[in-house]
Amino acid sequence: MASKQLGLVLKINKDQEEARRAEYLKAQQYLLESQTKLTGLSDFRLDYMKQLHERGKQGLGSDKFNQFQLFIAKIESAMVQQNQVINTAKQVVEQRKSLWLAQQTKTSAIAKLIEKQDVKIQQKLQKDEQKMLDEYSTNAFMRLKKATLV
Repeated sequence: MASKQLGLVLKINKDQEEARRAEYLKAQQYLLESQTKLTGLSDFRLDYMKQLHERGKQGLGSDKFNQFQLFIAKIESAMVQQNQVINTAKQVVEQRKSLWLAQQTKTSAIAKLIEKQDVKIQQKLQKDEQKMLDEYSTNAFMRLKKATLV
């Protein structure tokens, strides 16, 4: 009975472990997407700065220059915000990884407990079987001895 209960506990823990793993992988994916967005923003800023440089060579009015500068500032602000998103995402990834690993440890401990119980049960069965064989051999020897005495 206890073995069935532990089996159920093990199944529940394995399910929880898989859920934690899925959460970890999802957090990793979000981090990668966030890093890709930052790379995109950085590339966009660089392209925009190149455009500013090229137009500057051709002559650029102060109002157009200010528009370029304001837009570049907005891109840089978006990059700062994206960096904050990435830092938070990194923390979430580490947290989810820790939860997953802790659940793995718990599941492993339960599996080892079940294995240990199974070994004890197997040893008891072997001991009982050996005892029964010993009794059978003793009884057979006694019958043989009686038969030779008669």
